[in-house]
Amino acid sequence: MLTLVRQELFKLIKKRSTWITTIIMLVTQIGLAIWAKTTPKVLDPRAVFDQQFFGVVWYLFFLIAAAASIITMEFQYGTIKEVLYRKYYRGEIMVSKWLTLFIYSLYWVVLSWVVSMLLRAVLFADKIDLGAKVANGNTVLMDSIQQTAASFLTLWLLLSLVLLLANLFKNSAVAVSVGIVGYFVTQTLASILTMLIHKWAWLKWNPLTMLFYPSQLSSYDMYHAMTKLTNVQMFCGNVVYIAIFLGLGYWIFKKRSV
Repeated sequence: MLTLVRQELFKLIKKRSTWITTIIMLVTQIGLAIWAKTTPKVLDPRAVFDQQFFGVVWYLFFLIAAAASIITMEFQYGTIKEVLYRKYYRGEIMVSKWLTLFIYSLYWVVLSWVVSMLLRAVLFADKIDLGAKVANGNTVLMDSIQQTAASFLTLWLLLSLVLLLANLFKNSAVAVSVGIVGYFVTQTLASILTMLIHKWAWLKWNPLTMLFYPSQLSSYDMYHAMTKLTNVQMFCGNVVYIAIFLGLGYWIFKKRSV
């Protein structure tokens, strides 16, 4: 199986899109940092720093697309047959794709965080003090690390759903669309979700609520009033849904015709 992982990673490294998207993210981060530096009244430096100079949004899109294509492309181009002929079990193939995507997602998350820290050091060392306390009692640095780790967990909630959908549909577009729409629904329809949870308490356990986990870590009182879940419950909810979606995707992949 490790051979399959190495082969998948080799394909990603050789893909031009990997390096093009990396450059796009870096240029975006640097550009927004310079913009915030020159016009702080228009673009608040601390706000864009918390969002890793929009690196989070970019790698979310890239990883959703990667999660969808890592499955669907095998069937679209028939390469799945070649892998099966080499006497690999379907389960091994699926797990190798999970591991590949996990490593690939670590690459994006770590790169975005490191670049945001470097930009802070170069452009905002006098404005953003990493040792200063934030609302939840953490330092700015610890809050950034905590947010990045929590965002990684919710990112995998989305990716596990995309992997499931990629196993259900032959075209990656559906899986990509659902992943992106799911993310933005939580960002734009928070008030509606709050009303629904207040009316039907059991709705608090839906997967969309779990995507608020990073936000609740930073502003517990505000988001707990909406989600009605503790931080521990949201962490466990994310882990359980990830396991469910990956498990269903694994089962479908093993049953899928080639």
